[in-house]
Amino acid sequence: MLNKKTKQLMKAVYYKAVEKDGTCLISQNDLLASMPYNFQFKKSELAPSLKSLVSEGYFELITTEKKGEEYYCITLQKGGYDFAYQIAKEKRQVRMKIALTVGGAVLSFIIGTILKAVFTK
Repeated sequence: MLNKKTKQLMKAVYYKAVEKDGTCLISQNDLLASMPYNFQFKKSELAPSLKSLVSEGYFELITTEKKGEEYYCITLQKGGYDFAYQIAKEKRQVRMKIALTVGGAVLSFIIGTILKAVFTK
């Protein structure tokens, strides 16, 4: 199970890699720039998070250095391709919870109205 920061990092990696058929070359700065503002990573947090995603089977990672800047060659594995399914599944679960909450509120309103009408006569 991924925490919020790691999930945002995986989203950034996934969308970059899917654009190029599952493999991408991305600099450390570009990867940090593609993160949402409320989930800012420090450079020191990036490498351990990427290594944890590698150990969980989301992608393969090769680190290189070019002109003093660190680059990552990322190749998605089966877990990485399944990540989109996980995101869609979570969205479905949230929608279902919202629908059940709204349905429960409407049902309790209807029952309350019926009971009020029955007992006020």
